Amino acid sequence: MDFKIYSDNFSIQSAPPHQVVDWGVDLVKAPKLWSFTKGEGMKIAVLDTGIDFNHPDLADNYKKGINFTSSNSSDVMDRKGHGTHVAGIIAAVDNDKGIVGVAPKAELYICKVLADDGNGSISSIIEGIHWAINQEVDIISMSLGASVDPGKQFYDAIKLARENGIIIVAASGNENSNVVWPAAYEEVLAVGAIDQSLDRASFSNYGKELDVTAPGVDILSTYPGNRYATLSGTSMATPMVAGVVALIQAYCRLNSIKATPEKIIELIQESSRDLGEFGRDDSFGQGLIDLSLLVK
Repeated sequence: MDFKIYSDNFSIQSAPPHQVVDWGVDLVKAPKLWSFTKGEGMKIAVLDTGIDFNHPDLADNYKKGINFTSSNSSDVMDRKGHGTHVAGIIAAVDNDKGIVGVAPKAELYICKVLADDGNGSISSIIEGIHWAINQEVDIISMSLGASVDPGKQFYDAIKLARENGIIIVAASGNENSNVVWPAAYEEVLAVGAIDQSLDRASFSNYGKELDVTAPGVDILSTYPGNRYATLSGTSMATPMVAGVVALIQAYCRLNSIKATPEKIIELIQESSRDLGEFGRDDSFGQGLIDLSLLVK
């Protein structure tokens, strides 16, 4: 069984003339929290295609990485572009150039669990989860999925991460169908995508397992070779939520609130703007993550 990434429809460009805040980062109201915290001290594991760790918008926040797709464990360079884009949405540096991520001072721990063609095995992702646990990260972000339940060993790794206090965020999938795994697990925060009209993205998966939605259409972020790209997918919505979780956790620590996974998820539900049918629904989950509802 192969896992795959969930993004499509991209265009590559050079650096913007001035630093820009992507519409999605603005919509989740990340700047609302930046006067309090930018995610300092939060450790986020990104399980994806690697990272361009030389990118000027990522280098300062990249802390450590490992490759589980080949015999060269130190080769975390992203040759697909997906992982670099995801990492930038989470934590692109606030440095007056390029773009800025949701949590621009969070720390990036990179697990290359998807090969250069964008596919990955169950075993590599299990290894990545265990590595993230050993690094004592706060959040695991997975913009990947499989349409079939990967089985007990995989699920055991997910549960172990949760038992270690890690918030796990994963993409619901891009098939306009049922939520994929690992997002479908109860222990995982399943993320759907919306567009700029606040409608469910046409590709975004749905169902009772869906927890929240976030911007996932035409998202500008970092791309290998010191470039930037606009991509769409639940792969883009997922790191939006991972960055939001980092800000919420950091905010809780500043205010001496015990930030257990259960408490964080409760706060996420409280800080989500209802979309679609009244209350929770299968198309939007609890709704759009909106940090302005957390900090008045």
